[in-house]
Amino acid sequence: MERDPSGIDNDRAFLRRIEDDQAVLAVGPSRTPLRVDVADLPGGATPGTWVVVDTQQSPPMVLSVDRAMTDQRDDPPD
Repeated sequence: MERDPSGIDNDRAFLRRIEDDQAVLAVGPSRTPLRVDVADLPGGATPGTWVVVDTQQSPPMVLSVDRAMTDQRDDPPD
């Protein structure tokens, strides 16, 4: 798992859907909802993909698409 300069692991989030100009993410094991501007998503991030999120930033920052997690998922998390 990628780490930020503080040594803290970045979280993974599932991109559930896009509503207007907001992406709705489910973050971490508890699937905490998080909304971010679509403009702040990395290239290739579409509903159904997993992304790497730095939740230590304020506001949280979506860093990249996690291709490995996206490719191994057959069904979205609840």
